[in-house]
Amino acid sequence: MPARTRMILIAAAAFVAIVFFQPLLTFLGGILVIAVAATLIFRDLPQDTQDMIEGHLNGWIRRARSGFWPAEDSASEHRGTSARARVIEAELDDEEEDDEAPAPKPKPRTRRPRTKKTTSASSGSSSSTSS
Repeated sequence: MPARTRMILIAAAAFVAIVFFQPLLTFLGGILVIAVAATLIFRDLPQDTQDMIEGHLNGWIRRARSGFWPAEDSASEHRGTSARARVIEAELDDEEEDDEAPAPKPKPRTRRPRTKKTTSASSGSSSSTSS
């Protein structure tokens, strides 16, 4: 590879690193500073406030895991219920489905007859001594 091409590639790689990595590192550093500050603030809150915040975060996580929007066909049947009630109902439905289907029984292991090892008596302890 000629030196001129190599220098152009090195300059392009440096340019890409400056353009893309600096904003990425700045963003990750900002997220880290926010996380540390939030942790220190959360630690200094009273216990009942910490419990309330944990409850809200757990609710968000449950909704994210079960999906924010219900399917089109189930949206009409859940019009009068709250989001929390729909999440609880979805969890109960999942548990009922697990209970209905029994676990498959393991297949019995096939037994193979053991072969007896034959050892000759003379091979193990025979030693000839000469005087």
